[in-house]
Amino acid sequence: MQFSQKMDNKKRIFIFAALVLLVTLIGLAVAGVFGGSKKNVSAVRLRCVASQDVTPFGNDILYYDGVTLYCLRSNGYEKWSYPLGENASFTCSDSVVAAWVGTQLHIVDKDGKTTYNENLPNAIQFARVGAKYVAVVMGSDTSPTLVVKDMQGTTVDQESSAYVDTIILDMDFFSDGEYLWTTSMDVYGSVPDTRLHTFRVHVSNSGGISLGENLVYRVVYAGTKLNAISTRQLRQYDYRGTQDESGTVLVYGWQLVDSAVSGSEAMLLFSPASTNDYMGRINQLRLIWGKTDRRYALPGECVGAGLYNKRIYAFGEDMIYRADLGSRRFTPISISSLLNGQTVTGFLGILKNGVALLACMNEVYAVSLI
Repeated sequence: MQFSQKMDNKKRIFIFAALVLLVTLIGLAVAGVFGGSKKNVSAVRLRCVASQDVTPFGNDILYYDGVTLYCLRSNGYEKWSYPLGENASFTCSDSVVAAWVGTQLHIVDKDGKTTYNENLPNAIQFARVGAKYVAVVMGSDTSPTLVVKDMQGTTVDQESSAYVDTIILDMDFFSDGEYLWTTSMDVYGSVPDTRLHTFRVHVSNSGGISLGENLVYRVVYAGTKLNAISTRQLRQYDYRGTQDESGTVLVYGWQLVDSAVSGSEAMLLFSPASTNDYMGRINQLRLIWGKTDRRYALPGECVGAGLYNKRIYAFGEDMIYRADLGSRRFTPISISSLLNGQTVTGFLGILKNGVALLACMNEVYAVSLI
């Protein structure tokens, strides 16, 4: 009897140990430790071509064929279309499109419904869309007027005095869409001088600060910081324009290729600013994220790279390379069988649902990321 009880206890221990091992192996497999994934990569050839301003639009895709703006689902099916006429331009957030032709401004929601369609007093240079407002730069290149409208087209703010004898280079909304930053350049100064202005829409203008001679080509907002990226440095400012000296990083020789926000920090992905390859291929990346400054060597030459779901994705001619942020090892994923014998020549962006838009010469494929 006693011997039998000992045998039963051993069986229980053996079964328990086997279950623990099985659970552990399943967890490691799900985490991708064994180099595989249960989810398969899929690809859909889209009807648009790469030269038609193919643009991520939340989970959907926008493109303009020279007359009409189309919205496609990631599976390639048309969601809606909107006639714009010739020589139109457009920009978008994840849910709203602003398009313009000459003096006419269109504001279109994610379902293709027009919320505003009127002519402005002067020709439109460009526009940007936020969570609550649309900002429009209009007039001549020098001394333009900045107008902010709500989604129904009502003007809620206007500024021109801050841009006398300057050109506006770029702008965007931040802090839940209540604030707006702009970068501008004095065209009559003896040396180039880029300036940063911040506004609280319909309330106040904080004034402008000089960003120096080096061209600031991107500003990324995260937490409470505006990350201003120039051809030389990454610098951080608050919404009043006060610089945080501890956030300055030298990025000379590197160019921003993608950005994302994680918590209160900006994730900034760079590739070398120049390459000996005339095709612009890249073989290394640099990620700046808070106090992290890490470089990655790519397993093969790639045509582009991006961030999605706290992972780095790089795109080669017939491979996708994937790496977790805490790892320097890339997992290769073959896509050669999905592209009908084509090779990847360009990267056009990543949708919110994890679908990458890849160009194969003029053809465009929507490829799911894993």
